[in-house]
Amino acid sequence: MKQISFRIGVPMVAVLTILLSCTTKRGQQAAVDCPPKACTMEFRTVGVVFTDSSGDTLQVKNFSARLKSKGEKLPSAESESATTLNQFYLVATDGDKSVLSIQGDTVQVSATHPATGQTKTTDFVISGGRCECHINKVSGPEKITFE
Repeated sequence: MKQISFRIGVPMVAVLTILLSCTTKRGQQAAVDCPPKACTMEFRTVGVVFTDSSGDTLQVKNFSARLKSKGEKLPSAESESATTLNQFYLVATDGDKSVLSIQGDTVQVSATHPATGQTKTTDFVISGGRCECHINKVSGPEKITFE
């Protein structure tokens, strides 16, 4: 009976080292502990529109979206704001998935009516996770109406 043995030479070690130290396109270390997934190329967002009692859209003041458990603002909500042409307020995007849990976190959305000064606060539940492909809105309205 022949005995077969393998020897790993220097070239093979170099190839293995390169393969194990791959980085993502943005230069970040690949998540070694995340299982492989087939993700789509879409970029998901969760947002909300504010309206007055007659159904007209509003450009509100002091908009914020914070993780209720930590009180921290979500990066997407802080970097984007609505304009007079587009009054869709970003609550979260796929860029926030690493600060959100797989089970979902409560995100408190708050804004002030520009004319009356009334402040509305509404809870959304949004799931994510560092190893997930996208965020998902578990619950929360499409629009918030000021009375």
